[in-house]
Amino acid sequence: MARMNIQLATQDMFDNTDKVGELRNAIGKEFSDNHSSTLRSVLVSVSDDGNRVTTREVPNQYGKAITPKPGTQEQPSWLVWNAMFF
Repeated sequence: MARMNIQLATQDMFDNTDKVGELRNAIGKEFSDNHSSTLRSVLVSVSDDGNRVTTREVPNQYGKAITPKPGTQEQPSWLVWNAMFF
């Protein structure tokens, strides 16, 4: 069975929440990111529609020293919201 993820802005409409707003308020905050080579990232921006975010890898202060990859990465907003708030 295929698994489908609902975009965050759509979830907000159905469950009357403001998860996109929570992400916008968290810009600049660091979070645990399993899709980062250092396992840590910072939220850089949220797209206008709220369904994509931009993140940047940061050093992991708890593990071995791995240099963060340069540049930014785009990810689904629901994935980053889950990492930050769930």
